[in-house]
Amino acid sequence: MTTPPARYHPAPVMSYLSINTSLDSKTSGDPDQEEIQRLNKVIEWPEPPSGVDFMSSTSPKTTYYVLLHPHDTYYIGHRINVVISARDHYDRPKTYGGDYFEAKLHSPNLKAGVTGAVTDHGNGSYSATFLLLWPGDAQVHISLVHSSEAVSVLSRKRESRPDKIHFNGYFSYDGSSAIVQCNVQPPGPDVCTYQDLLSKEEWFCIRPKGFPCSSYQEHSGGNRHPILNATEQQFLQRSVTDQMISSTLKKISILPQNSSTDDRSVCRPGLPIPDPSGYYYQDVWQSRVCRNRQFPTPSSVTSCLKGKVVYMFGDSTLRQWWEYLVDFVPSLQRLDLHVSYAPGPLLATDAEHGYLVQWRAHERPLSMKRTRVQELQYIANQLDGIGGGDDGLVIVINCMAHFVSLPVRFYLQRIRNIRNSVHRLLQRSPNTTVIIKSGNTGFLYDHGSDWLSLQLDTLMRATFSGLPVTLLDAWQMTSCHYLPKGIHPKEIIVKNMVDTMLSFICSR
Repeated sequence: MTTPPARYHPAPVMSYLSINTSLDSKTSGDPDQEEIQRLNKVIEWPEPPSGVDFMSSTSPKTTYYVLLHPHDTYYIGHRINVVISARDHYDRPKTYGGDYFEAKLHSPNLKAGVTGAVTDHGNGSYSATFLLLWPGDAQVHISLVHSSEAVSVLSRKRESRPDKIHFNGYFSYDGSSAIVQCNVQPPGPDVCTYQDLLSKEEWFCIRPKGFPCSSYQEHSGGNRHPILNATEQQFLQRSVTDQMISSTLKKISILPQNSSTDDRSVCRPGLPIPDPSGYYYQDVWQSRVCRNRQFPTPSSVTSCLKGKVVYMFGDSTLRQWWEYLVDFVPSLQRLDLHVSYAPGPLLATDAEHGYLVQWRAHERPLSMKRTRVQELQYIANQLDGIGGGDDGLVIVINCMAHFVSLPVRFYLQRIRNIRNSVHRLLQRSPNTTVIIKSGNTGFLYDHGSDWLSLQLDTLMRATFSGLPVTLLDAWQMTSCHYLPKGIHPKEIIVKNMVDTMLSFICSR
């Protein structure tokens, strides 16, 4: 897989295109540590000056943008550029970068949309570039997700306060029970430590008095803890988070080109991902990676999946894909495995067409309903337990949302373990189809911001760069749709994601 261009270019950070994350790179020191250092470098972000007060931070009300080089006529295939001028609450121009903007060009009437590429010039000005891809009207939409000052708060709290969210551990022993706090690092002085033998990842629970550590039976999500002081809360209040910025720019009208050719290739692993990776038109995702298809009927889905074994590993945003398939295809029947629904595992089979689709949640940290600890397994271990075989095996993976509030090192450990297991699986079973779902946009609260999601999504893309896998760009598919953003997108978006997945499974 060729890593796509970054959708956001903060200055003066290097693009991760220039960083070699190949599994075969030769290093003079510890290869693991050198790779971790390279990966951490791809998410460096400009820091604002220290001591900036709220009124001197970037304001969505005074920040504006203008169109560069306007034309009377626009055609499909052309690009337009806008310049964003960041200003503070006093309406003074900013002199440094680091703000996080999201940009899209869209047409709710045509149910069309495409993501814009934002570049930070490091001096308070930004540019956003949009590729014109459909005939008809279009309008620019740019929102200030976070000021640079808010990003600084998020970054500090991510690394220094992993306790901002805790998890519940349920212990049962000799007729007694206890509920304690658990987390990725010790939540107290006296803890039970649980280390996975293969991945070496660790999990900690406060040791209940009188209970052996082996009596840890169940897990669930816990509570959020307030971690912001009054000053920090100002930078992350709703009125300045993900707010549209103003412009005098009106709708533009796009004309078709006289001739056009579809030069996209057949959908297959390892294809380069352009920026933008696709766009919506009439509520249908048109991939720019390859010739994706629609699967409008249950029979078209069953024809694709016949004889396949599809294993899905991830979080609830991937469970939505499983649920869509079960709801859409009458012959695909769910089997009751007598487990908690939220974390699964969930299994559906189609005996008539000879295929199955399974989803199960990844291991802790996991903010889901109460479930048995034994039901939660590491994706890497699951993959190492799959023998492989013919080309009927499909693996779909996502892992991101439950890590956004935690220090980056925990996500890096998890995603590198998964990457290494994928590498081993493809070595013994090269015909296996592996699809990696990127993260969704839609996190808008202080413990789970879209900026935090972008950081992990960038790391994931860099980590899998070089492997013959498919990266399905859910980030752009959720960021440019006309519907309001949410971490769990609406069915029309899920349908387009599933259709894109099926396009890679059944490209021939």
